Amino acid sequence: MQRYPFVRFAASVLRVVVWVVLVLGVMGSIGLVLFGGLIGGVDDVLVGIAGAVGGVICSFLAWVFLLATREIFYLLIHVEENTSITAERITKEPH
Repeated sequence: MQRYPFVRFAASVLRVVVWVVLVLGVMGSIGLVLFGGLIGGVDDVLVGIAGAVGGVICSFLAWVFLLATREIFYLLIHVEENTSITAERITKEPH
């Protein structure tokens, strides 16, 4: 039986959330440029482009941090498995 099933579930959910955050962040940033262009003048477009660049950077950083969080979950799972295996081997070996 696997221990800590919720950590495995959370890591699986993060696999989807990571990509949703990246895609929606980039699409929202592009939408910001388009919205700025529809509203009016050159200044609005420039503000939209600056906002889009900032949005893409923030989306990328959120993507990286969520990927790192997912990998930390897997790291903790593997550490627990290895610790259990080591403890089992130590207790079974005759002295």
